[in-house]
Amino acid sequence: MPDGFKYAALATRNTEFYADRVFDPRAIAGMRPSLEPMATPWLSVHAAARERGLRLLTADRVEAEGIDPRQVLVIAYDWTPDAERLIARGARPAILVSFEPPVIAWWLYYHLERVSAWFPHTFLFEGARERVAPTTWFHPLYFPQPCPPPRPTGRPWSKRRFLVMINSNKALPRARELARWLDRPRELSIRREIAGFKYRPIARDRYRARLRAIEAFADRGDFDLYGEGWHSRHPAVEPGVHAAAERAYRGTVKDKLKLLAGYRFALVYENTRFSGYISEKLFDCFYARCIPIYSGAPDIAQYVPPAAFIDVRQFPSFPELERFLRHTTEEDAKRYVDAAHTFLISPGFEAWCADHFARDVVDALVQVAEQ
Repeated sequence: MPDGFKYAALATRNTEFYADRVFDPRAIAGMRPSLEPMATPWLSVHAAARERGLRLLTADRVEAEGIDPRQVLVIAYDWTPDAERLIARGARPAILVSFEPPVIAWWLYYHLERVSAWFPHTFLFEGARERVAPTTWFHPLYFPQPCPPPRPTGRPWSKRRFLVMINSNKALPRARELARWLDRPRELSIRREIAGFKYRPIARDRYRARLRAIEAFADRGDFDLYGEGWHSRHPAVEPGVHAAAERAYRGTVKDKLKLLAGYRFALVYENTRFSGYISEKLFDCFYARCIPIYSGAPDIAQYVPPAAFIDVRQFPSFPELERFLRHTTEEDAKRYVDAAHTFLISPGFEAWCADHFARDVVDALVQVAEQ
């Protein structure tokens, strides 16, 4: 590592990551379960940076430790106040990255060409490629997974429950729902509405599709819903729909793989349909030998063998999907599970490995430092 740069600072909006907690396995274990997939890959980046003589720390530690910003390379997880402040004080922008799709990180994606122009390297999902500045090196992001993958496990097919979904209670209000403009706190934003009109992926959430799936199966005695935030109704969710979710709700989850290992199928609804955006939810099912019913990335078959999952787009209605699932035999299930396992041990899975992501990130940091 060149003498001028000794540090790389991860600038994120999430205060639970501050004080280097995102690089501490024990601290990550104490975070909200929904944050664990976002935090864990940075353990690999931290270790890979150390091997190359670079100390990776969270951005808040730069000022706290009296580090000269001119010795710091910035990894901006989204465009954050910490990143902007460090760069203004002389730190060198190196990498722009986000594990979130446009419906979550909407401001970033709307301003992506301008923001990415600050950074020599950009790591985002494939759908963002067309929006980045021509001056940045685009790295298609594969949501980082543990490697080697957790050993597939689970109960025998005959002892598994039918169907599960693990998701937080999320919804986006629509601008035409006038009452939502009066909510306190108000989630509707004129700026976001305009951004979603100009760049449609910002407005293409799958939360309502997820709720329709919950409603379709809520009265089945062998369907269970888990996740955060279901104890109270979101203002954008109709009372009847929330009541259906409450009937199926079983609580929060500490060990997703252990839970999934007790089910035959899992409804896997991503936050959006965006090219290349395939979250950890699909892979969690593979690890637990639970068959995912997938709704998300439109190009999923380019990344994961179709034989390893059930594509919800193949079914015009939930009753038809349910009939298919109910008639799936143990032999049929074994074919799905075996296809998933074959993929997990194949070279095709290597691009998803957190260590692969870490190497690419650190290589990019070193390349910027040497310029």
